[in-house]
Amino acid sequence: MPVALWNTHAIEIIAGIQGQIGMSRRQSLLKKRRRRSVIAFEMIQLDRSAAEPLHEQLYRQIRDELKSGSFADAASRLPSSRALASDLGISRLTVNLAFSKLQAEGYLCAKAKSGTFVANPLPENFLVVDRFAGNTCGRIPRRVQKARQPIERRARTSGRVKAIPDQRAGTQFDLGALGAGAGISLVPGLPAVDEFPIDIWERLRSQALAQKGTHLLRHASSRGDADLRKAIATYLCDFRGARCHPDQILIVGGMQQAMLVSAMALLDPGEPVWIEDPGFHQARRVFILAGAKVVPKPLDDEGIVIARSPKEKIPKIVHVTPSHQYPLGVTMSFERRKALLEFAHAYDAFVFEDDFYAEFRFAGPPLPCLQGIDSFGRVIYAGTMSKILYPSLRLGYVVAPEALIDSLVKIRSTMDQHSSAIDQATLARFITEGFFLSHIKRMRKIYAERRAIFIKEFNELLGDRFTLQIPEGGLNMVAWLKQEQDFPKISSVTVQIGVKPSPLSFYCVRATPKPAFVFGFAGWTPAQIRESLMKLALSLHRARISHGKR
Repeated sequence: MPVALWNTHAIEIIAGIQGQIGMSRRQSLLKKRRRRSVIAFEMIQLDRSAAEPLHEQLYRQIRDELKSGSFADAASRLPSSRALASDLGISRLTVNLAFSKLQAEGYLCAKAKSGTFVANPLPENFLVVDRFAGNTCGRIPRRVQKARQPIERRARTSGRVKAIPDQRAGTQFDLGALGAGAGISLVPGLPAVDEFPIDIWERLRSQALAQKGTHLLRHASSRGDADLRKAIATYLCDFRGARCHPDQILIVGGMQQAMLVSAMALLDPGEPVWIEDPGFHQARRVFILAGAKVVPKPLDDEGIVIARSPKEKIPKIVHVTPSHQYPLGVTMSFERRKALLEFAHAYDAFVFEDDFYAEFRFAGPPLPCLQGIDSFGRVIYAGTMSKILYPSLRLGYVVAPEALIDSLVKIRSTMDQHSSAIDQATLARFITEGFFLSHIKRMRKIYAERRAIFIKEFNELLGDRFTLQIPEGGLNMVAWLKQEQDFPKISSVTVQIGVKPSPLSFYCVRATPKPAFVFGFAGWTPAQIRESLMKLALSLHRARISHGKR
């Protein structure tokens, strides 16, 4: 063996022996280092049989990956030489040789006590900037930028995507379904997450993990955790007037998935679904995604209007919010409930009962659910934990007629198998140990206080411009403009100051109600509610928006 090759081989052997010394002490340091490393060169393939030295192969592949990648300041750290050598099964000397060459050519830079980072800019970008530095103040001319940018072709998307009535794009999705963002926005639909008992939840979560261990890390039942389904069935029968047993319950990832699963199990493309108008905007999106022909139906003082023309097709599903119509707050009358059930029975349709907000009623006890008075098996009942507990807990439930439940489970299983087993087990304990009911009672009291403050302050500060409609329950209110012509100006002011009630028209399909805004109050303290309403009143005054008649 030539001396040079023998030396290289000996160095690698010695390095390997040294790497074994004090391994137990170094392993923890290595793991910590890996956690801090951001760039993982998992695509590197070294060929020990090639004529090209290993360090040259490593240098070339890292250089090519850096040239083709895009690295932000917070995501430009390389693994340590020891960590990379361990991952690739080579000596640390080989890695250091590759790193040294990359650093010499300007691709990497070392920071004392911090590690090795990708250089900014890379040599290729630096040369382009430097070439034009004399006449562009360090900026790349637009013609060069345009030439360097790859040609992007608009992706061809399906008609299903184009049909969804959602104009958001990019970072607008980061604000979530409500578009609330930071600050006191008074958007409707946001619960008081600041009042959630996180300490109790975490304790129950730890107990569930301690009891069931790795069982909760495996695939779970597509129907949902058995203890959770039993706990929900007991709660619904005792406190919502439902008639069901655990085998009729499917655990889902929130109300929208409950609607989507039901629609896909019952509907063929183009079949009609009736929705309330104005109504829950996400319901419209979900049913359109499922391929339904969405038919908006008007509302009166008793709820959804069932009357139809002789030429109008019979719906396969009727989506309603009988306990608290969203957004108007109408409670469906008993007579309308009976008529709706008889209609569904006569025409082989199903009623999808969306029972959110039912627990938060401030005039008398909560009304029993529609499912509890259904003698025909035509109601699919659904609820969510998003408003009762917190929105990011993507857990809800569907109570389906026995003849339908397996079809719904089959659809859910095809979508995403099941919800988080750990969250389900935690929620089951939260309910069975009494924390769920006590939390509802406590939140009802808190919301009643915030509701009273909102009504008082709103009427005092903005009563000259709005007529506030006060519903019996729910966590939102509709404020009708006294001067309809002021709607554009007020809309502009709300956007400018960050107090963002939703225009009532946002929830409409064909309905053309008078101009109004939908305000939320539940997610903010009395002081924050007062502050935001004062801010809105002052801004409207400064904008010289006319006063209405009292």
